[in-house]
Amino acid sequence: MENIVNYYIDYFMNTGETDMNIVFDVDDTLYDLMAPFQAAHEKFFASQTAADATELFMKSRLYSDMILAQEKQGLTAPEDAFAKRIQMTYQDVGLSVSREKACLFEQEYRLRQKEIALFPCMERMLNACQEAQVPMAVLTNGNSRGQRRKISALKLERWFDNEHIFISGETGYQKPDVMAFRHIEDRLGYIPEDTWYVGDTYEADIISAHQAGWHSIWFNHRKRARRTDLPVAAVEVQSKENILDVIRNMVLKFSVDNTRPVK
Repeated sequence: MENIVNYYIDYFMNTGETDMNIVFDVDDTLYDLMAPFQAAHEKFFASQTAADATELFMKSRLYSDMILAQEKQGLTAPEDAFAKRIQMTYQDVGLSVSREKACLFEQEYRLRQKEIALFPCMERMLNACQEAQVPMAVLTNGNSRGQRRKISALKLERWFDNEHIFISGETGYQKPDVMAFRHIEDRLGYIPEDTWYVGDTYEADIISAHQAGWHSIWFNHRKRARRTDLPVAAVEVQSKENILDVIRNMVLKFSVDNTRPVK
């Protein structure tokens, strides 16, 4: 936990800046994205493969980003995107999934998504940032309809108005494109060196934030390994308990309004 606090202290002493903005990813950062996937997997495919559900979930996320890019380029129809993602995920472990079964999986997945809730630590963290008046925004990949459903289910409007929610399907800029970050800077006036990005995916979140000149917090609660030749996040946090402590300490020391206690 001291790692990020000391990092920010060094930055403050060297630059004289005290401003701080925090931008959050949504999927598997603010809530457990795996829960709806695991429920659908157990209902339809767990009896047909010995593959680990976490491994399948990670594969599906990689294919999701790939297919989202194809959808943007007009190479995959929106109505085919989810089924294609599921078919490719299970094909990797030797299981052939029909379009019909993939659609049933999607129905169950969407149903379970209505039950999603913020990680308790994230709700407390957002409250702390809001109380300290730290400027916050959301930057997430996905189509508008799907991400708006999640935002509504998570009740994110408690902390973010529409001007501070950035969805790739609406802006036209998808992480890891640096323009996704530049778009936020242009719209909100954020300065790269004052801005932190909190995300769970190293390639899409952390590397792209680094390339944009932002600071980054890798919420690696899935404990994924990263390639040693890639840029290193300012800090890596692997537990839900520590992510709250890390950001609360940042807010306590360097919030834009540190005259009010952070609860």
